[in-house]
Amino acid sequence: MPTDSHFFTITYDIPDDGRRVKVANTLKSFGERVQLSVFECWLSPAQLAELKKLLQKKAKLSQDSIRIYPIGGTVEVLGTGQIAEDPDFLIL
Repeated sequence: MPTDSHFFTITYDIPDDGRRVKVANTLKSFGERVQLSVFECWLSPAQLAELKKLLQKKAKLSQDSIRIYPIGGTVEVLGTGQIAEDPDFLIL
């Protein structure tokens, strides 16, 4: 793992089986599946940028939701959905 890596939890909610499989397979190459739609990844900034690029190509962002949670940082959402405003629901 590169020394500039950070830990991320990445979740998704994708209604289409084909897109869901493509996203899961992409995430498998970057991290470890810990639940059906949850992955944990150690990523450098370059790896994170590459992963986002790949996910945006495989998902339909008008219908799918992919959430990237940097542990100890700000939550980022790709696609549908909003970030909870209550800080009690954020992982710090």
